[in-house]
Amino acid sequence: MKGAFKFLLLFTVLALQISNCFSQDFSKLAYENYLNGNISKAAEYYLRQSQIEPSNPYPLLNAAMCEKQKDNYEAAIELLQKAYALNTSDSDILSEIGWLKFHLADYESSMLFFEKSVKLNPYNSRAYLGLSSVYAQLEDIVKTLENLKKYEELRKEFSGVDYIYAWNYVNFKLYDKAREHLINVLRDDPSFVEARLPLAGIYLREGKYNEAWNQYERVLDAAPGHPLAREMLNKIKGKLTSQPEDIRPPFKIKNPTVTEYIDAIGELKKSPSIRVALGANNKGEHWPNKEISFRSFDTLKIIGKKSGREFARIPPGEIWKAVYNGSSFSIISENKVVYGNFTGPVKIMPENKKTGTVIIESQRSNSNPYFRYSDRQYRGYIEISLWSKGLSLINVVPLEIYLLGVVPAEMEPKWPFEALKAQAVLARTQAVIRAQSGPHKKQGYHICDTEHCQVYRGINIENNNSNNAVVDTEGVILTYRGRPAYCFYHSNSGGYIQASKEVNGWGDVPYLVSKADFIKGDFLSPWEFNLWMKENPPSYSNYPGVVKGSEYRWMKIIKKKDLEYKLNRDYKIGELIDIIPLKRSRAGNVNSIKIVGSKRSVIIEKEHLIRNAFGFSSLKSTLFMLEINRFKNRKIRNFWFYGGGWGHGIGMSQSGAAGMAGKYGNNFKEILEFYFPGTKIKKMRYIKKANK
Repeated sequence: MKGAFKFLLLFTVLALQISNCFSQDFSKLAYENYLNGNISKAAEYYLRQSQIEPSNPYPLLNAAMCEKQKDNYEAAIELLQKAYALNTSDSDILSEIGWLKFHLADYESSMLFFEKSVKLNPYNSRAYLGLSSVYAQLEDIVKTLENLKKYEELRKEFSGVDYIYAWNYVNFKLYDKAREHLINVLRDDPSFVEARLPLAGIYLREGKYNEAWNQYERVLDAAPGHPLAREMLNKIKGKLTSQPEDIRPPFKIKNPTVTEYIDAIGELKKSPSIRVALGANNKGEHWPNKEISFRSFDTLKIIGKKSGREFARIPPGEIWKAVYNGSSFSIISENKVVYGNFTGPVKIMPENKKTGTVIIESQRSNSNPYFRYSDRQYRGYIEISLWSKGLSLINVVPLEIYLLGVVPAEMEPKWPFEALKAQAVLARTQAVIRAQSGPHKKQGYHICDTEHCQVYRGINIENNNSNNAVVDTEGVILTYRGRPAYCFYHSNSGGYIQASKEVNGWGDVPYLVSKADFIKGDFLSPWEFNLWMKENPPSYSNYPGVVKGSEYRWMKIIKKKDLEYKLNRDYKIGELIDIIPLKRSRAGNVNSIKIVGSKRSVIIEKEHLIRNAFGFSSLKSTLFMLEINRFKNRKIRNFWFYGGGWGHGIGMSQSGAAGMAGKYGNNFKEILEFYFPGTKIKKMRYIKKANK
């Protein structure tokens, strides 16, 4: 009898081990298929795992999220209800069912689930947001605001609260209150272009035509040719009480820039020059400028690049211009004296090479938006030459001096000093790589001044803290196996870093790895990811009071017609029928997405194209959850994007560097080791430090 019992016990243990083994295999297969965009297959494997573990709700929850990602909300609801039957204390499941029913316009039923959720957990912020959304559809303003207030109390750090308030106030036609919240949205996040159209509409209702004109023009900055914005600008043009240049005055440089405390120009030793394309487009290419005006606080010289001949001298303060003539260009003095017809490059060079600067004058009529609203001031000299159907501008400047205009453009100079030093090292390394073998060599320069390479703003933005970071790390670059490392960086990870090999076109770089942007953290299953995206989880990049909350977690509700405009402009899809995220990295970023249209469907797989596809301006990142909101007739009303982070998510999170330095006391070497494991720092040979 004892032998039989032992055999039965052994058999049971063995069966459990086999069962666990199969369960783990199915879980792994499901997750791999989920990441690779085989969403139906992933759901199938999660369900097979559920059959092996019938008392475990998580395989059902993960399968439900796969069905949700496929836009099959009814199937997702059924699976969630089965999961809830296994864990009746989980208010998040009830809240998720409520949201899916809400997006299907089943408001009465969704309300019941939200109410059950908050009864189970009075701190479930998403359930209160759900209740406020339901009551908004039922036109009960008191209960809408009552529940929205509870949501705000639980998610004080979430910058999207003002947007949700504004959205509801617009729907209730309480435009004065909506205006207040829309202004707060744009104050916190000026790139949130979708908030500008309703704000412009409110200004029109109030007869504030100047303010409305300003908002419509800013929409056109992000979405050139937007039909509504262009139509409204034409309609209200005759009602303006000020000239456009007075409504949106350009930034003018009136006095020489003075940086306090540190004389970086005097401190930095000689370094090789780098060629920087100014006012480049979003692909990093020369903008074909038709006319460029320039001046200086110093004497400028006009010198032929090839001949070395000095054609003229420009006295301090005089505004001269270069004008494109088709096959040549001319330099015209303030007194209308014409120099040239130049066909080769010309240098605009300060007489004082060390401290002199060149100012590119803002012109409202400029075809290049970069020079339309602000004067731009640069050290070194400016090279003007013919390019395509216009003029190209290249700033030739010593590499270390160039960094003075990069570091504060790429990172807030008030951030912790060790983070600024890490940024300086990466910016220097990036410049060295681009100078050696960058993509712009055939275009006549090493690096552009946009996010395509790294942002450069010249002397306008120089700051004592960032200047100190450049001087302190002078000549230091990041290397891997003795060569400059590919040191990509982005504004905010949102909580996880992507590996380069997971993103289309980025290649497999051994030190650009996927990891939690924190001390520790495992990768998330579909259900865990769904909750994580809608919460405020800890990470190095979540640094309240220093890093903007709108960069760590953000939300956009975009109307179908607005998405259709952008998608038809780029892809000619016809009516927008569906959007289905496919591939994801382990960090959660969408790396392949399917757009279903009445005329054609497209799959977008490049990171920057995915971001650029949605909204008037691009999404902050590809780290997002998408929910589709419908009318009762199943037609799409709008799209809800729950997003995290800002940028491509590869390499160093700048916000994370700030958190590591300011919150956890890490130095710049430790920051670089965390984000680029296996790399080393090295001082370049051109730097000869004086003995101290």
